[in-house]
Amino acid sequence: MPTLTVTHEAPLELVRQCPGIAVDLLRAMTDVPLPADLKADLGPTSLNAIVPAEFTADAVVVVTDQTTKTPALVIVVEPQGRDDKTKAYSWPAYLAIVREAVRCPSAVLLVICPDPHEADKCRQVIKMGHPGWDLYPIVIDPAHAPDGTGAGPYLTLFLACLPALDMADGATAARVLGAIRDTGGPHAERKRLTAIILKRATADAREILEALMKTDEWEDDFIESYVKIGEGRGEANTKAQDLLKVIDARNLKPTREQRAMVTADAGLDKLNRWFDRSLTAATAADIFKVDED
Repeated sequence: MPTLTVTHEAPLELVRQCPGIAVDLLRAMTDVPLPADLKADLGPTSLNAIVPAEFTADAVVVVTDQTTKTPALVIVVEPQGRDDKTKAYSWPAYLAIVREAVRCPSAVLLVICPDPHEADKCRQVIKMGHPGWDLYPIVIDPAHAPDGTGAGPYLTLFLACLPALDMADGATAARVLGAIRDTGGPHAERKRLTAIILKRATADAREILEALMKTDEWEDDFIESYVKIGEGRGEANTKAQDLLKVIDARNLKPTREQRAMVTADAGLDKLNRWFDRSLTAATAADIFKVDED
């Protein structure tokens, strides 16, 4: 699987953190039936041992019917930066293999694509050849996404990262900051969410977000820790401490050697790259891998 940037990985990371986002998106975008009383969880990690590597999805959300306590639906979530012809073969495989692994009667594919032009390509029907069996990918992109009215904090942040919300608008920027606060997460987790949002914001939007953070309404929540996130502050030791805070907040469990790499004189450029990766990396090893050309 190709390395994903913050652009493509950030919405997926929010789904991993709050699997209910996948359910909210299905409700808003489709007529897929869902149980009245449900619980959404990430697929069990044991799936990694069941599903072949070449057919491993980026995130699997299992929707359990709380009345029967059985899986009612499995949602395969895939970020897609560009149309890839191999997906005509891998996407149906994802659904079939995960459906069998979870022993779930229904499976749907949810594709997250930040580029509306590429998203149109991803929507093309995958003809399976078997009568009545064609796959219509459900694709979420900035032009085809819920409007966010009444959305919870995590769905709001997902839409901001897509980006389907215009954070260069002052009211929208304030709404996004409110969503970060309303997640109710610990300080370190809200700091990481803020870093992701600032990374995804345009220059104009970032300026508005940072200006709001300095106002009386938001100062207590943001000014001390967040305004300078992601900016070159000229001091590698400060960036190193920020990096370690994110790694520890995400429970990535770095080795002693990896932690020593951070505190050593690694250089600000390298620390910045590691910090960016730490926002969405699945493991500590993903942060410190050899830089690709």
